[in-house]
Amino acid sequence: MFFISLITYLTGLYLIKYKEQNTKNIIFGLIGIAALIGVLKGSTYAKQYIIFLIIIYLGSIFIKLGGRFIWKITQSIDHRRKFITCFLYIFLYSLALFIIIKTTNAEWLNWFYFLIYFILDYYYYRFIPYWPNRKEEQEKISKKDEWEESITFAIVAATVIHVFFIQPFTIPTSSMEKSMLVGDFLLVSKINYGANIPNTPLFIPFMHQKIPGTGVDQNGDNEIDSREAPKPSYSKLIQLGYNRLSGFQSVKNNDIIVFNFPADTLLKNMPFDKKQNYVKRCIGIAGDSLQIINKDVYINGKKNDEQDNILLQFKYVIEPKKNNLNPNEFAYLEQALIENDIEIISQYEFQYANGRKGTWAAKPTKKRKTERKNNIKLNNTGKFIIFCTVQEKHQITKLINDKFTVSEETIENTLYPSIFKKNLFPKSLKNDWTTDNYGPIYIPKKGDTLQLNTETIHFYKKILLEHEQSGLTEKNVMDIENGLKTHDYIVKMDYYWVMGDNRHNSEDSRIWGFVPENHIVGKPIFTWLSLNYNAIHKKNFIDKLGVLRANKMFTTIHGKKQGKSYLIHFLVFIILIKLIQYIRRKNAQ
Repeated sequence: MFFISLITYLTGLYLIKYKEQNTKNIIFGLIGIAALIGVLKGSTYAKQYIIFLIIIYLGSIFIKLGGRFIWKITQSIDHRRKFITCFLYIFLYSLALFIIIKTTNAEWLNWFYFLIYFILDYYYYRFIPYWPNRKEEQEKISKKDEWEESITFAIVAATVIHVFFIQPFTIPTSSMEKSMLVGDFLLVSKINYGANIPNTPLFIPFMHQKIPGTGVDQNGDNEIDSREAPKPSYSKLIQLGYNRLSGFQSVKNNDIIVFNFPADTLLKNMPFDKKQNYVKRCIGIAGDSLQIINKDVYINGKKNDEQDNILLQFKYVIEPKKNNLNPNEFAYLEQALIENDIEIISQYEFQYANGRKGTWAAKPTKKRKTERKNNIKLNNTGKFIIFCTVQEKHQITKLINDKFTVSEETIENTLYPSIFKKNLFPKSLKNDWTTDNYGPIYIPKKGDTLQLNTETIHFYKKILLEHEQSGLTEKNVMDIENGLKTHDYIVKMDYYWVMGDNRHNSEDSRIWGFVPENHIVGKPIFTWLSLNYNAIHKKNFIDKLGVLRANKMFTTIHGKKQGKSYLIHFLVFIILIKLIQYIRRKNAQ
């Protein structure tokens, strides 16, 4: 699809430049081609075509401006002089800053390297008038050139802000409910823990690990056709390794953090900074010993009292007390749970063409789609799995009257008997741990000396082989596992233990282990928008308007005023700005 996009783009460029065709007509023509592809091949391919067109267009702008810059340098003595002067200043400034940092060990001074962007701007980015005399020096350029330069600057500036300062993020799953809800849009600070200097600097802006529209589950069977594997949005040609700027705080117990998913295997040999972004609560930090006893977390032998202030969710099963209940009772209860924003999975019965019956577990909101896709009729059995807090569980018990029971999930009443016991970390160690009774386990700290033997190697072999660059091979690890030898190893990085607040519906460290220090992305600090997708499935029209969670907008995530909304403050600020602008215009007249 990339080559089709490239050919049509070059054809359109040729028609505009050499055949003097109207630009608008060419744009409408490209849109028409996208629509035709959508009809013939499907919407996924049409989406790919449009995305590749945008990438090619933006890439051509960068190439054009870069070529113009090089041309000016080669043709003009004045530009060559500015070029040499600019990079001489950058070299001297960088050298002086490097010496100061090395002699004082003040790593926070690394942030002053960003002043290099202002030096570059002063000499070359003439369309940004930071200085009083810049307008006089500014060359006369066409509106098209000005627009292209503005796009270039916006992309560069936004990329720098996203990589080093603050980045928007959205909550796609329910693993952190009720602390963070599906549909929450966050701002994640990179400077709290210190920004990670990109290990993979060659990437397409605003695309984290793959080009959107590629690697899509086109058949809806959760499997991706090998011919349509995700196209990476980065190049591994340059790998800089782990380098982090100084932050003004370290990761603390119970902090909510964003990190790169250590077990991400979407793309082969993926760089650590391009792995999928996850958000969880950091339960244990480097140097802690952690254990879970009857759902309670113990850190270094002491109960984690902070969890009492966290709205933890657990899994419960609702079952009918009698087998002859009216199906309308099942539908009523299902809708009541939806109305109360309870995460729910229902069990349905259906009949195959040969008359054999089967069961299906799915979210009620996906019921119609499942029926259409599989050409079956799903009938509610009255059995539900719900994820809720203890307080919500008591409210539901009152709601369901005496026709249903609410109990904790067991192997006998689960909807998923085949996967009831999860394959917990470390998978090579055979034990009777569960998600509610887990450990003890030690979280490695930088500088620790790990004594690797048949008992300990199961906990640390993954970090030794994948994250530490320890020099140990699979054969070395197998020899230690089999008791053929032992080994002492000094840990190079801090590690962390993360868990979701939705304890029974979260794939976290209990499943895949430690989070390395170099995988830490940032700290969520603010929820600027929150959408309740469940609201559209409610019956009452007023309740459907609850798709916008106004009480969650502009709320803080950490701190003493956690959850406090600053929406009113923001609106007042905007009104004041508009009022000042209005008064100034009136005075100017």
